[in-house]
Amino acid sequence: MAPSKSGKKAKRIQVDVDKLERLVQSLDAILKGRLAVRPDIEFDDPTMEGLTKQVGEVSALLDQRVDEYNRMAINMNLGVSECIKALREVKHGRLHARVSDTVLQSDNELIVGLGETLNETLDELSQQLEMIQHQQIVIQELSTPILQVWDSVLVLPVIGIVDTRRSMEIMERLLSEIVDKQSRFVILDITGVEVVDTKTADHFLKLIKAAELLGATCMLTGIRPAVAQTLADLGVDLSSITTLRNLHAGLRECLRRKGESSV
Repeated sequence: MAPSKSGKKAKRIQVDVDKLERLVQSLDAILKGRLAVRPDIEFDDPTMEGLTKQVGEVSALLDQRVDEYNRMAINMNLGVSECIKALREVKHGRLHARVSDTVLQSDNELIVGLGETLNETLDELSQQLEMIQHQQIVIQELSTPILQVWDSVLVLPVIGIVDTRRSMEIMERLLSEIVDKQSRFVILDITGVEVVDTKTADHFLKLIKAAELLGATCMLTGIRPAVAQTLADLGVDLSSITTLRNLHAGLRECLRRKGESSV
């Protein structure tokens, strides 16, 4: 016995419901983030077939956009990481750090702007640091000038506090001047030194000893009464050093010895 017409119609509706359920499941998967899902379902109804096609196109478009955003996020993370790395280098005093051209050529305008700004700032800091270092050298030379006041006679006026770093700089410059000028006498004038402790006295003694090793005779002038009292209290031995009242007396002594040497 052949099936009735009503039986055929019910079977077709059941098939359509199954397909529709599969389409709903595809939409649910897409909504949950599984954008690679493409509904491969064929409907006899043109409307449902068009809907299925649109769902596939939307899923593909969303998948493409997510890939683009992921690439942007990766590029942004790399750019930010490199900028942070450059800032860490600067924190440790290494101003040569720069953001690479790879970051500056990124498609992300924000990262490019950040990298360019950072590089420009570092360039300005490097220039300012170079200027400061040059000014420090000039200040050091002005604070401790070495003067040739007579033939083969150098005068080193010391002003202010003499610490280990400054004493090394003074010694380096003085020894270089002694060799360049072929000096026989050095007058170390400490009129501008108001405070002397054991370390300061030791710096002066080492300076005088180093100059004498190069064949120059050193004289110490301009000792203030308070400094003389401090040196006496500290028990600093200056017996091997010629000490004179002032720079004028030191220069006269140098000229006297030069005259005796000539005779």
